[in-house]
Amino acid sequence: MGFIKHRDPNKHPGFLTTSVARYSAMYPVNESPEHAVGRCLDFWNRFGARGETPGYREELALHGWTGTEIIIGSDLKELLWSGISDDWVNFAPRLFPQKLKRSMLGRNRVLVAARRASAEGEFFTELYCTPSDIIANNDSILNDVLYETLHQFEEEYRNTGLLRGGATYFYAADLPKDHFLETQNIYCIRRDVKRRRKGKI
Repeated sequence: MGFIKHRDPNKHPGFLTTSVARYSAMYPVNESPEHAVGRCLDFWNRFGARGETPGYREELALHGWTGTEIIIGSDLKELLWSGISDDWVNFAPRLFPQKLKRSMLGRNRVLVAARRASAEGEFFTELYCTPSDIIANNDSILNDVLYETLHQFEEEYRNTGLLRGGATYFYAADLPKDHFLETQNIYCIRRDVKRRRKGKI
């Protein structure tokens, strides 16, 4: 999986990360795409993920992927924090506890998708977890929460014995143009989901 690296994904996003960066991860695992996606959804549900976007499972399946889109954060919670300390946390997210940052996170969407892959004659699953909003809410806070959460998920996956090596961390904006989860392609997925729901496809 090639990248055009404009920033180091192995380092914490740090201060004032641009909103289009969108911190992401790919986990190579020895289980089916269905089980991998289910495990990831269960993990996110522990942190308050809310429901799935209708139509995403079906749309991804049309392209040979297994997965869905979930909602994290809340516009209401973001509004309650607005003007109190949001700017400070957004400027220097690492200085504040993770629980506080999660409570301040505005509504954002995360795509959880998996596909079968092979290397050196061995088959496995690539599980991706990436923000699917082109422009994110609470950019620095979101990338900080994603950094901590996705690394925690890697450790939990490692403890199952199903993780092959380690996760690959990246920024969605650095994916090559021909990758299915590249920014423009994610926009097209959302467009097609909406059109199918309206019966226009």
